Amino acid sequence: MRGPLLLGALGSPATLDRVCSLVADHAPVVVLSALWLAETLATEIPVLALVEEDKRASAVRAQRRAHKQAHPLTVMVAGSEVPLAAGAAGAILVDSLVDIEEESAAADLLLALLPALKPDGVVISLDATKSPALEARVAGIFLAASLAGITQLRPRDGALLTAARAPHPAIVSARIRALTTAQ
Repeated sequence: MRGPLLLGALGSPATLDRVCSLVADHAPVVVLSALWLAETLATEIPVLALVEEDKRASAVRAQRRAHKQAHPLTVMVAGSEVPLAAGAAGAILVDSLVDIEEESAAADLLLALLPALKPDGVVISLDATKSPALEARVAGIFLAASLAGITQLRPRDGALLTAARAPHPAIVSARIRALTTAQ
């Protein structure tokens, strides 16, 4: 399995094989925004891709290609709210968490995703970086979102996978309450 050539380390077979092994036991898999990733992973596992409105045309083309090749890919256009039922996702993949400039906004994004995860669900961020400082920043974002069992992997130079489990449901509820009262 290989992603688009221009994606470098993130689209490499080593990186994508590692992502598949991390999510293999956590169906269904949801990919946020990264249509290329959803389309590539759908060659191996069932995937739901949630993309922004401005990617609608690309999403339609990806859905058609997947249907022709009998790949289990479903693409939905989603706004700022993730349209997932509580406990519906086994794994949620986020592309380039490191690109979100404000750490608190990135942590809030992850925190908002937690109710959609199954109790044994995982969150994985795929980032293209060789910087130890950015690697630490992503780990800090995962910590700020109360994720558990955080691990970071470098399946290939320049590719960083940060994975963690959903915290206990009581922690998710408390963090969501704290977030809504702070706003």
